[in-house]
Amino acid sequence: MTICNLYRRRACSSLTLGILAVAALAIIALTEAARWYQIDPLRDEKNAAAEWMQRSMEIIKEEKLKAGIPIDRRIDINDTGMIGVEYTDITTTLGSLAAKRTSAHSAFAVVVVDLLDRAGVRPGDNVAINFSGSFPALNIAVLSAAKALRLRPVVISSVGSSAYGANQPDMTWLDMERILIANGIFSCRSIAASLGGIQDTMGGLDATGIDLGREAIRRNGILQIEEGGHSTLVNDVRRRIDLFDRAFDGGKPAAFINVGGSLTSFGDGVEGHRIPTGLLKKVPAVRNPERGVIFLMDKRGVPIIHLLRIKSIAARYGIPVDPPPVSAGAPVKIQTKGRYYAPFSAAGLSVMIALILTIRNKGSRHSTDRPGSGRC
Repeated sequence: MTICNLYRRRACSSLTLGILAVAALAIIALTEAARWYQIDPLRDEKNAAAEWMQRSMEIIKEEKLKAGIPIDRRIDINDTGMIGVEYTDITTTLGSLAAKRTSAHSAFAVVVVDLLDRAGVRPGDNVAINFSGSFPALNIAVLSAAKALRLRPVVISSVGSSAYGANQPDMTWLDMERILIANGIFSCRSIAASLGGIQDTMGGLDATGIDLGREAIRRNGILQIEEGGHSTLVNDVRRRIDLFDRAFDGGKPAAFINVGGSLTSFGDGVEGHRIPTGLLKKVPAVRNPERGVIFLMDKRGVPIIHLLRIKSIAARYGIPVDPPPVSAGAPVKIQTKGRYYAPFSAAGLSVMIALILTIRNKGSRHSTDRPGSGRC
């Protein structure tokens, strides 16, 4: 083969690749341009849930200021009113300030709507809910989503809170719940409440936390359920299940939502702390008799939505983690679902296949030709 023929084959090869590349890019660009976007069918519900959550947080902040409860803007940098203090006598455990600040974003109401929809929950369905005082903003997100989807929630709450949650004795989660009902945001009140982790810590450094927790339950007119922590766990879990059963007339809820990491939800075992967050496709099988409500609900075939490890959920949904100061009314973006136009995509694929086959056939014919005379 002469040098000229070798050069000609290389030039043709480069030209061929160039043609294919340009054609592929053109087809991709045209396919993307023809892509149509379907508006999220739950767009209105998600917008409504986010608006109710935002309004709820504004009301709580206003009530805190009226009551003379300070908002430390060095801690609550976004001025949400949802961040408590590091320690009071109703503080149960350590808590992540970054997680608490992250949770106070109205996009979490959108997340809960999405999770409930994926769980198969539909308007009019009953949902069982366990709240702790640790994440008051998430509690509000759940109630906002339930209202937007026209669900019938039944709630059991705990007064105790980890650090930076609803741990101010004059503004516990139950107080927030009562305020929001009084302002016409929600109509659902907890059917019962426990002290939660206050019992385990013996009520703070000076043992006043138990009295403060009981007073919060009493002033909000909620049935108190006595729970003894690890020593009475089996009975405490059974009592919560019985309360839900009575509220649903023995029926099965469409979903169980757990916010926080309460002992009665997890149970006494390492399995509880291995449970992933979000909509649970599979809950680990546990034979431990001291398993929590999550495991018992799963055994009944009830979909579980577990809200903990908030930064992980935020990252999954594109919510800013421990966000810097933002506008209180920052809009929540509602995602759309893009779909490709099938006939156009099929036509583009056919064109590419035809180009490749044409070039291949031409290459085969050239390969059978006799070598040239050596002239370029």
